Parts: sequence; C-alpha cells; structure tokens
Amino acid sequence: MLNFKNKKITILSGGSAIKEIMFELLIYADDITRVVPSTDNGASSKELRDCYDILSVGDIRQSLAMSIPHTQNNKQLVKFINWRFPVEERISIDVLEQLLLDGKSVLYQISNSLSIQKELFDYLSLFLEKAKEKPLNLSNGSIGNFILVAAYFKHHHDWNEAIERLEKLFGCNSKVLPIYLNNHYQLKAKFHNGTVICGESEISSFCGKRKKEIESLEIALLKEHKFSDVEPEVNPKVLKSLAASELIVFSPGSFFTSILPHLSNKGVPLALFNNKKAKKVFLMNLAEDEETMGYTAKDIIDIIHNLAKEQGYKLSDFITHIVIHNHYKQVSFLNRHKEKQRYIQTGNLEGCLKEGIHVIVEDLEDPWKRGEFDAQEVVTVLHTLLEEQ
Repeated sequence: MLNFKNKKITILSGGSAIKEIMFELLIYADDITRVVPSTDNGASSKELRDCYDILSVGDIRQSLAMSIPHTQNNKQLVKFINWRFPVEERISIDVLEQLLLDGKSVLYQISNSLSIQKELFDYLSLFLEKAKEKPLNLSNGSIGNFILVAAYFKHHHDWNEAIERLEKLFGCNSKVLPIYLNNHYQLKAKFHNGTVICGESEISSFCGKRKKEIESLEIALLKEHKFSDVEPEVNPKVLKSLAASELIVFSPGSFFTSILPHLSNKGVPLALFNNKKAKKVFLMNLAEDEETMGYTAKDIIDIIHNLAKEQGYKLSDFITHIVIHNHYKQVSFLNRHKEKQRYIQTGNLEGCLKEGIHVIVEDLEDPWKRGEFDAQEVVTVLHTLLEEQ
C-alpha cells in the first residue's frame, strides 16, 4: 500500500501536464504544495495581465481545480471554476453582468447545488465592479480566473492570502503557490542566433519554428511597456516549502517556459542546495514538444547542469534522481491528434551517474493513452524513492 502520509512534498510544475499524476498523488499524500509559474502572457491570461497589471492566473486556477477532492458533490464546483466564455472577436463585460443578474443563467444552473454559491457570486460581482473601470474583452475568459482576480483585490492585493482563502472555500486538499509574487515579471529568452524574445507565449511560438536555439532564459521586469533586467525575488512561502520537503519533484511540462523559470533566480537554487535530506526528482517528459524538438534527456539535464555551474552549484545539489520513460527503443508514435510525435531519447547520462545522481528508467507510459504518463506507475516510483534510505 502506497503511503505518503506525513511526508512533505513540493512539486515544481507548469500547467496541466502533471494533472493525472497529481490526482493519483492526492490519494496517498496529505501535504503537497504545488509551485506554479506566474509569467504566462498568452490567451485570456494576457487580457487580465494587461488590464490589471497582475500575475498570470491561468496555471493557478488549473492547480486549484486539481486540488479539489474528487467527489460527486464537487463536480459542479470544478465545472463552475472552469467554465469559459466562447472564443469570439469581442465579448463585453455587459455579458457577464447579464449572467449574474439572470437567476436562470448558465452560471446559476451550474452552481445551484453548491453551498458556496453566494461566495462565488460575491467574488464575481467584485470582479464586475473592477472590470467596469477599464475596458476588458471576456473572450475565452474563465470564471475561475475572474474569481482569482477578485480575490486578489479583496484580500489586500496579496496573492498568497487570496489563494489560501480560495483553497479553504473550495475545500482543496493541497496547497498552490506562485513561484513569483511580482506582477510585472515576464520571461526573457536569448537564442543562439542572438535573437532576444520577451514573453512566455512569444518564446513558445518562436521555439516551435526553430530547433535547439535557446541559449539562456531569465526573468525580466516589464513596466510601462519596457523590459529591464531584474534579480527576481521568489515567493517566501515557496522557499519555506522547499526547505521543509522530503520529496521535491520537477514535474513534466514545457521545459523552457514552465520548468526552467523555477530555477531562474537565486532563491530556489539556494533552497535546493540547503535541503540535504530531500529526494529531488526530475521527471523527464515522455515526448518532445515544440520547445524541445530534437533534444535528448542529456541535452535537457545539461542545461540545468550549466545553470547550476554558473551559480556555483553542482547538478546533484538540484537533482538526486532522474526518472525517464523506457520507450523500448521506439522512436515515435501517433498522438491523439494522429500526428507523429517523438519520444525523448535518453542520450548519454554517464556524467550524472559519476556525480552520484540516480537514473531510473521505467515503463511509465499509459498503455491506453500514448504519449501520456501512467500516473499510478509514476507515483509508485516516487514512493519507492522516498522510502529508500
């Protein structure tokens, strides 16, 4: 029987890539903190960021929704949080106002069975007040994102307090923390050809058209439409969680825009270095994405190794275990869109072994969902590592 009870776990993650693994972990663990990026500037998050000069709330909302216990009663709550306006050229704030005034609207239909309906609508009403102050396009906007924005303004412009209040309201059984609290931090990438791209969505788009070109990635400050260099400050609660953890997991996700930003500062590397007791696990993606076309596991680990070296650390200060899917020498597969996708090849990780880092190669793919993790297998591996002396 797997048992993570009384074990402190911190997951350095991106958006939805760890969803199924998170669901499985929550069956056995009672103290999980999920740390998420806060620099996304695409889709509806961009509209909210630009309008209110706030953090990106999309990954935070997804993480909160994943943390809500899987019960029949909570289905409607998750549906409510994740409900979106359709993708249209423009949807005015008047549409949301009509939904809040109409007791028979879709928002009331979804939430009528919820005991916290009033609290949810109070947050949306506050968001509506704020949205009337500035023009805002609600196209593809998520109700959960609007609630997060309202909670930020209601709870003293404090993201940690706002998220904690919503965790209690939703009955979440894990914690969510943004890696950074500064509303103006953005990603900045330098490519090997000298090109500098600012903005997470712009970096992802550029990566999709290139191959192995990112030379460095850092956090920049965007104010008054100008980017400037900054020494990013990490959320103090993130550092506290890392210091207390017995298991730290770098989760699957877009490597450059979702995972690497967790190390693009001085705080997290120092916290990893100082925590000598924790198992620090890098869970390698199963397959390439647009940011890592042509990369092997060695290429990805080498980037972290170089970053560690630049800051005066060893790779083993950041990572004690690397977990990789055994693809049985298969090179590619057809994904759910019937498109050809390549498994990430391992490459030569002898250098990691010499440094004392454990490399675990296991069959981790869900046999019914090609290119996706078998969550139970992954959690079993993590449990085995945690139990090792």
